Amino acid sequence: MNTISSRELKQYKYFAGLSAGALHELSRRLEFLVLPAETLIIEQGTPPDAFYFLKKGEVEVTKVTRLGQTAKISVISSGQGFGEVALLTCSHRGSSVRAKTNVILGKLSKKDFEDIIMVESAFTSMLVKKIQDYSIYNRMKTYQPFALLEPEKMLALTERLIEKTYKPGESIITQGDKGDFYYIIKSGSVAILVKQKEVPEPWQMAVLGEGESFGEEALIRDHRRNATAQALTGTTVLALAKTDFDRILKSSFLEYIFSEDLVEKLEENKERYFFLDARIPPEYEEEHIAGAVNIPLEILRQKYRELDPKKEYLAYCTNESRGMAAAFLLRIQGFNAKNIRGGLSGWTGPVSVGSNGIHLPDNAG
Repeated sequence: MNTISSRELKQYKYFAGLSAGALHELSRRLEFLVLPAETLIIEQGTPPDAFYFLKKGEVEVTKVTRLGQTAKISVISSGQGFGEVALLTCSHRGSSVRAKTNVILGKLSKKDFEDIIMVESAFTSMLVKKIQDYSIYNRMKTYQPFALLEPEKMLALTERLIEKTYKPGESIITQGDKGDFYYIIKSGSVAILVKQKEVPEPWQMAVLGEGESFGEEALIRDHRRNATAQALTGTTVLALAKTDFDRILKSSFLEYIFSEDLVEKLEENKERYFFLDARIPPEYEEEHIAGAVNIPLEILRQKYRELDPKKEYLAYCTNESRGMAAAFLLRIQGFNAKNIRGGLSGWTGPVSVGSNGIHLPDNAG
């Protein structure tokens, strides 16, 4: 049976603010558990029943986002506590905790936690600060594409985000302008409008809400904006400059595969892959990778939810700019997607011509 003395507890910074009496009671009431790796300790959405202290090993904190993705929040190492946020806020567990290695855990019941910890003002102040930091971080992890970003990169990103507010009808980005920022909607809603030649009124391509993002295409392709983003209501966005977008997000979510490597993989398991041609129909009809499905980038933004998450998506265009944007869009949504390096121009496999029209995801097969 593992135990810990009040003197040992005092050595941990986490408990440094507790009085001698509280440390004694804590050491007496902690129930130690020895658990193997992969053991689920806390399940998201369940009522809180205990506070945990990690004496040895590591645990991983994850959260299922509103889009159904499992996002890694953090890794907690020995000497740290966890599980107190739900106890202090009287809420259900906001995330899951699983043993990453074999662990030795001290478990303190909800009642004992309230009896011992909550009467210590210094410790309570520390926990309140932790809850505030956790809440901000946790909310950020629900935004696309932050849900799938490693915690270290997430922390670097939050320091570089600029908050901007727009009135209803105000343009956030304007079609034809140079791409300089990537945007995540913190609150409000945004219409994506495209002005076409010889058409007086712009076409509303999509309406985006809280947690959704836009503006990546111009940054990835290094082109001017091909659409206007206009606030429909009072809207607050988080803006990330192109240099930080390239360094943190683009490098994290844009993965490439070379044609010669892919042709070899196709011989082994052709059914695993889904070739996605992100160009407009006339380009697709002229020539495309054999078996590819034509889902223009504009349609992909509206239809990606209909795609099969079990497939591996290989996006391309004539060269690779629209293919890069398509692969990035799918990756931030949790799909396994890569861009074919060099696009159709660098493709060494079989090609086809003609088309029976645009293939939407629901009939792509």
